[in-house]
Amino acid sequence: MSVRLRFFLLSTVFLTPPAAFGAPTIVNFDFGAVPIICGIGYAYQAFGGDCGSVPPQQQFNSTPGFGWTLGQGGSGLTGPNSPFNPPPFDGLPFTQAAFLQGANSFVSQAVGGFTPGSYTLSFYLGSRYFDGGTDGNQTVEALMDGNVFGTWALTSFTPFTPETASFTVNTGGSHTLEFMGINSGDHTAFLSDVSITPTATPEPSSLGLLATGLLGGLAKLYRR
Repeated sequence: MSVRLRFFLLSTVFLTPPAAFGAPTIVNFDFGAVPIICGIGYAYQAFGGDCGSVPPQQQFNSTPGFGWTLGQGGSGLTGPNSPFNPPPFDGLPFTQAAFLQGANSFVSQAVGGFTPGSYTLSFYLGSRYFDGGTDGNQTVEALMDGNVFGTWALTSFTPFTPETASFTVNTGGSHTLEFMGINSGDHTAFLSDVSITPTATPEPSSLGLLATGLLGGLAKLYRR
C-alpha cells in the first residue's frame, strides 16, 4: 500500500465525527404511517375485534410500515381532539400519538443501527385531560432491552412536553426500545415524535485538538 493511500485512509477513519458511526433509525417515529380509520379519532390495538367493536379496535401491529408493537388491551393510537381527551396537538410536529392506558400497557420497537456507546432518547410526552371519570395520572417508563433508564410521573392536564433520557449499549446491531405504563386503572399517557441520537463525544474543542495532532503526524508520514 502506498504512503499516500495510507494517509488518506487514516485521515478518513480518525477524523470522522463519532456520531457518524452509530445512527439508529426509528421506523414510524411519529406514529403517523398508519392512519386511524376505526372509531372517532382513536383506536386500541385489536385484541379480537375490528372497527365495529366497542371500544374501537384496529390492527396496527401487522400493518406494513407501522414499525411498532402495541400491547393488546391498553395501548393504541389517537389523533387530536378525540374522545380520549389527549392534550392539544397545535403546533407540534406530529398528528398522531400512541396511548398507554393502565398497568403493563406498552409500545415497543426493535431498533437497528446501533454501535456500542452512549445515546439520547428524545420524544414528546403528555397526559389525558381529566373528564370526571378518567385521568392522566400515569407513570411511564422507558426501557432498553428490558432495562429501565427513564421514568416520568404524570398528572392530568400535562401538555405534550419534550423529554430526553440517556442510555448506553455495549453491543452493536439491534436493541429493543419500549415505553410502558405502570399505574393500574384508567390512567392514560400519550407519546410521539421518538428519536435516538448518539451522544456527542468528544466536544468540538477537544476534537479539533485531536485532529490537529493527527494531521501533523500523518503529514510527517506522508513526506517520508
